[in-house]
Amino acid sequence: MTVAVNKVYGALLGRIQRGELASGAFLVESDLARALGVSRTPVREAIRRLAADGLVLTEGHRRAVVREFSEDQVQELYELRARLESYAATRAATRLDPSALQTLRALAGEMEACAAAGTGTDTARFADLNDRFHQAILDGARAEHLAAALRPVLQIQLLLLQRYRHTIHEHLERSCWHHRELIRAFELRDPELAGRQMELHMLSARSAGPASTEDDR
Repeated sequence: MTVAVNKVYGALLGRIQRGELASGAFLVESDLARALGVSRTPVREAIRRLAADGLVLTEGHRRAVVREFSEDQVQELYELRARLESYAATRAATRLDPSALQTLRALAGEMEACAAAGTGTDTARFADLNDRFHQAILDGARAEHLAAALRPVLQIQLLLLQRYRHTIHEHLERSCWHHRELIRAFELRDPELAGRQMELHMLSARSAGPASTEDDR
């Protein structure tokens, strides 16, 4: 059953991210089960997981709807992520080993190349590299509970990234600058500087508005 639930969850998450299941769309178990070739039980469990991630709202026992996000809610998400990832950077500053630092440098270099190229494909590649960059910092922080706290925030921001991907290219160079400053703070092993740079990085993305999601995974 776990395999089937994971398969359905991945399929529904992908459809939500791509906008195929738009905000406000109802998730009907019977229809989804037929479309995905499964029974209603894994669909029901997958919807529960999506609700736990904050992507779906449930109404009673049988009704579920893809969540809509107001501008205020999006701003709140940026602020929350800024605080959490700032803490991650603070911890990572004294815990990242030379190998992890080299990984961050390599990822930053690849993102700079994507920003310079400026095509749609390179923008999509940038988003993937950015995801790996932030994950490497989170891994370096060695904070299991922090990772669990960030998961629902990142899931929602990933949804927003996919919805507004076409707007992000103008912000890539700024993001690259922040990445270089973060790496410098890590090289100095300065927790205060690393935390401050990460918070600036996250809030800078927020200041461009809900459609500015270049740093979202």
